[in-house]
Amino acid sequence: MKTTMRQVAEAAGVSAMAVSYVLHGTGKNVRVSKETAEKIRRVAAELRYQPNNVARSLRNRQTHMIGVVFQHFSRLSDANPYYPQLLNGVMSALFPQKYTLALCPELAMGTAEEAIFDGRFDGILWARPDFNEASIEKFRHASTPLVLMHAPPGTAEGVPTFCADNEGALRLVTRHLRDLKHENICFVVDELSEPTAEGKARISAFLSAVEEEGIWGEVFVWDENPRTFKEYLQAHPRITAMACFSDTIAGTVLQTCKVLDIQVPWDLSVIGFDSSSFCERTHPRLTSVHQPVELIAFEAVTHLLSMVRDRANGIELEPGVPTTYKCGLDLRDSTTTPSKKRF
Repeated sequence: MKTTMRQVAEAAGVSAMAVSYVLHGTGKNVRVSKETAEKIRRVAAELRYQPNNVARSLRNRQTHMIGVVFQHFSRLSDANPYYPQLLNGVMSALFPQKYTLALCPELAMGTAEEAIFDGRFDGILWARPDFNEASIEKFRHASTPLVLMHAPPGTAEGVPTFCADNEGALRLVTRHLRDLKHENICFVVDELSEPTAEGKARISAFLSAVEEEGIWGEVFVWDENPRTFKEYLQAHPRITAMACFSDTIAGTVLQTCKVLDIQVPWDLSVIGFDSSSFCERTHPRLTSVHQPVELIAFEAVTHLLSMVRDRANGIELEPGVPTTYKCGLDLRDSTTTPSKKRF
């Protein structure tokens, strides 16, 4: 038979309110000494007491559930190490606070506003968002706390954003390629990522960086088809390096180069973004921008939980501010000085 909180209280010789305060953090006016708190925890462990989080959530009118939205949910099945990194950061913040994670593929397919307003979640973390002005306006006034990850500053005014410093990252990339004597480079982004807030931010950062460094640069929105890749390079024979939106797209570039007998890095230098463990398994090993994905996710969710607590306590939420994270460039084997002839 399951041990109740009242049984713990009787065994410890204290009130049920004291047990609730020590084990659940409820009851603002309850005062319990350190010795009594230790006794309550010891008795609870001896009786194998397990809190009923669902019942407590119903009493508090909270679900203790955080929704996590990926813009392109199907990519979770791509064996991309980026997603485990992100989820590790999320769970490191949620589990100690007894919150549950819900992955939400449907929210990225047109029902986002309903889910945010209908109370099924205490808060929502949206990764790599892509929404229109109408949605952004609704999010600004949403009653459910919302945090955006991989969303550059200014994505949605008043909504907290947590994002890599894309401008600094692309400056590192272009300077590295310039130092290797590359004069014509392109930024490769896939069709799914190009319209996202972060896709647009990295494109803008790349174009600013090449202008700043005084080298030629262009954006290649790629459908990941080897034929269009070959046609693009044939139409742009001076391009000697590709900076990619992600490690995933960079990996596809490496595979395509192998099919087309393009030797990386001698014929074409390639740089990824994320510097995940995937970069050590490619051939050649992939030079890539390092962003602290796990830390970004952890701090985004930690902030989200503070918003949830404030809302539960009737504290008006302050307008969110952007948080950006410095990136580095992990040099491996996929970049070098360009050869004089590719084809």
